[in-house]
Amino acid sequence: MRLLLQSGDWWEEYWDDFVLCTIVQHSFSFVVAKDKNDRWIGMGRVVSDGVSDAYLQDIVVLSEWRGNGIGTAIVRELMSICKDAGIGWIGIIAGPETEYFYRRFGFARMGGYTPMRYEGV
Repeated sequence: MRLLLQSGDWWEEYWDDFVLCTIVQHSFSFVVAKDKNDRWIGMGRVVSDGVSDAYLQDIVVLSEWRGNGIGTAIVRELMSICKDAGIGWIGIIAGPETEYFYRRFGFARMGGYTPMRYEGV
């Protein structure tokens, strides 16, 4: 998991094993893709209350495995889990380089809204 998150440019230096375990345990859903040697090559998760809203997060595939449909399979599985739970609002914050990828699943820009992140006061 550490290698995947580092490859996705989301790594925070303070993330230790406790933080990584907590990320998995507190996710509504967590999906992993493995190679034939049981090595993690892709992952994604859903952050949600399980009822109304859900956010796809930390979707990443190791660079050497990209282009093989792994990311597509991860997103489809996460979307299916959300839909099966009856969650009607599913969001994601996509970088400019991945926007085209998520559009294939029906995601679109939310006009009139600006993603924001708490930076402190």
